[in-house]
Amino acid sequence: MTDRISITEYLDSIAALAPAHRERAGEAEQERRLSQQTVDELVAAGLFRVYQSARFGGPELSMAEVIPLITQVGRACPATAWVLAIMQMHIWMIGVYPQQAQDEVFEDDSNTLVCGVLQPRAMAKRVAGGYELGETTWPYASGCDFARWATVGGLVQRDGGPPEMRVFLLPRDEYDIVDDWQVTGLRGTGSKSLAGGGTFVPEHRTISFMDAIAGELGKDRSPLFKSSVLGLLYLNLTGPALGAAQTAVEVFIGHIENRNLPFSIHKQVDAAQAHRLLGEAMLQTGSAELMMERGAAMVREKAEAGEQLPVVERNRVRVYSSGAVRQCVAAIESLFLASGGTAIQETHPLQQLNRDAKAMALHAALAHENNLELWGASRLGKPLNSEFV
Repeated sequence: MTDRISITEYLDSIAALAPAHRERAGEAEQERRLSQQTVDELVAAGLFRVYQSARFGGPELSMAEVIPLITQVGRACPATAWVLAIMQMHIWMIGVYPQQAQDEVFEDDSNTLVCGVLQPRAMAKRVAGGYELGETTWPYASGCDFARWATVGGLVQRDGGPPEMRVFLLPRDEYDIVDDWQVTGLRGTGSKSLAGGGTFVPEHRTISFMDAIAGELGKDRSPLFKSSVLGLLYLNLTGPALGAAQTAVEVFIGHIENRNLPFSIHKQVDAAQAHRLLGEAMLQTGSAELMMERGAAMVREKAEAGEQLPVVERNRVRVYSSGAVRQCVAAIESLFLASGGTAIQETHPLQQLNRDAKAMALHAALAHENNLELWGASRLGKPLNSEFV
């Protein structure tokens, strides 16, 4: 039975949790992970399950509905929103696995959390009934401390051809968590490495990544699972950045209210340069939101029509995603630089928002220059620099 939670109810839950999440943002940064309490609250609110199959009680929301929810979480704590967005995607991915794998993950507990790293770091070999997955380390598994399963990428050796990229589903007892998350941005996400492999993975716990990209795995399922995994991944990651930028605007407005201009008796809030700066930041933030909305609408429309986005349009979604994040980073950076020395104090939110947003822009899915190249090349019909489009 599907949980019937309205978008308004989700937003009300997020608003109720926001003060505590904002209060814990500094603690998460110090501890380099979210608190168990924060994760439990998100679980209770149903926010990890938004993309979960209706078969296990999930609401199967569209990305157009989910991104504003992530954004609102990000306004209070970008690290919390990042973990939420990443783990939502891996829960969505379980929905395109064979039913046996889905049952193993969710049948006993529909609130089971899943982390993962899609980079094909391991080498694998096909054997009777499945695959032998080689040992390796997968970096940047956001939220891994709270997951009972992980999806990880690997390359399968093939005779007479390039290796095949597959995604393997591992239970918690088949990988270790390496505490190597020593970073300057998004510290609170606990994005540590997973170390594992050297194990047998049965056939039902693996999928072709290329089929997931093409939307082939969800053909006989609801529209949500007919989407390309990449479009969902890119766009889901934009919400935390937008939330951070929206908060930065509000923080800046409060910050300049009683601040003098450098070496001046005049208030910054009365200065034309501050007005222009604020206007530009709001324009950048609004532009990011529009790109996100358009990208989500493109994915939703095609999925509901039972069609796949052409490659050139998939690359447009990539650019909308990374472009939106770049706009958010630029807005936060400009506000931070105009806030004076006070803004570098550890207690000031602008310095953490600035570091967190820049860390988001470094995610491989949000590599803007690369995404621009892919979009331009596909529009011209030229060879692409990536097979994963």
